[in-house]
Amino acid sequence: MKIKIDLSSLNDWLVYFGVSLYIVVSILTTTFFSKYIHGSFVHLISILSIFLISLHNIIVRKKDFSVFGAAFTLGIMSLLIYFSIGSFQNYIYSLIIIFLLKDFEFDKLVKFVLPVIISVFVFIILSSKLGIIQDYIEISATRIRHYLGFRYSLFPSTIMLNIVALYVYSKKEQVTYKSLLALTLAVLWIFLQTNSRLTALSSMAFILLAILLKRFPKLLTRIRYLLVFLIPSYIFAAVASYVVAGKYTSAGSGLRAVDNFLGGRIYLASKSLYNYGFSWLGKNIQWVGNGLNADGQRSTMSYLYVDNMYIQVLQKYGLLYLIIFVTLLTITLFILYRKKQYLLFLILSILAVYAMIDDLTFNLYYNFFLVLLSLPFAVNPKKIEKDGINQL
Repeated sequence: MKIKIDLSSLNDWLVYFGVSLYIVVSILTTTFFSKYIHGSFVHLISILSIFLISLHNIIVRKKDFSVFGAAFTLGIMSLLIYFSIGSFQNYIYSLIIIFLLKDFEFDKLVKFVLPVIISVFVFIILSSKLGIIQDYIEISATRIRHYLGFRYSLFPSTIMLNIVALYVYSKKEQVTYKSLLALTLAVLWIFLQTNSRLTALSSMAFILLAILLKRFPKLLTRIRYLLVFLIPSYIFAAVASYVVAGKYTSAGSGLRAVDNFLGGRIYLASKSLYNYGFSWLGKNIQWVGNGLNADGQRSTMSYLYVDNMYIQVLQKYGLLYLIIFVTLLTITLFILYRKKQYLLFLILSILAVYAMIDDLTFNLYYNFFLVLLSLPFAVNPKKIEKDGINQL
């Protein structure tokens, strides 16, 4: 009797373990567990994650000349980050991981990573409620916000949004109403705890999309000719962000009402552009937000934070980086549309708009769909079939 060992399956576990390590430790650094996690340990885990994923690529890859294009683009983006900030940033690790995953099956990755994200998310919240770590409570004149073990109230709500989007994509039309009810209750509970309106509304939008696809499985196929207009979503969102922020000082009551609903995000982006401007290679800008340090203390410096991802990338990393970033995502949307991956296409398009109000989507551990940033460099994009992405 011969026992056959599926080496490809064993190799996949190198990727699963590597990605999970990076995601878990990255999320923990945004919580009050961060006081127990030394910076050198974070670097070590990131390097180990990269090593494991690289080892998988070395084992399974044969001739892959696309790696040169990916390596060149990765090098340019990493250098732009280094020159704009003046130091090696953890974000470079996520870029390396994203490009190393360019040929791994996205669907398989989502099915493994989603339970990992849910597990660490539940663990952090339970730890805060059991008193293992602090559940910071912010009390203002208008609302009470629990941070649920995180160092800012938007962190748990954004992870919840990531979970909802990943779940909706992984299940597609096979999603059950019972699971959607459970997701809805989870979103509402997180909202009641954190009072993060915009993130909760975005999560509910994904749940509504899942209900529509459950009820009308062919809906996206039928409106595919309308979806084509969403291919330049990231371009439109980036340009609109700059134009709206630039015109805020002379804006009428309508735009100011929108800004009030958005919590002053347009005003803050406009103020930051006025104070710092932007350049081709970016600037080392230190914005001050409402987030806490590892000891639960808030900065006493004057508040100024840019929640718009496009404006933040423009100012911090530069116009050249923003152009490369938006171009890659636009090409990704084009590939997904051409391969009839309409659900994934629409999710990315929705996230393009959401990024106008939340810069956290720029981080892989808050927005796992950023893995698709490397899709233009996939060895064989033709292997993306109608029923799913078989290879990225």
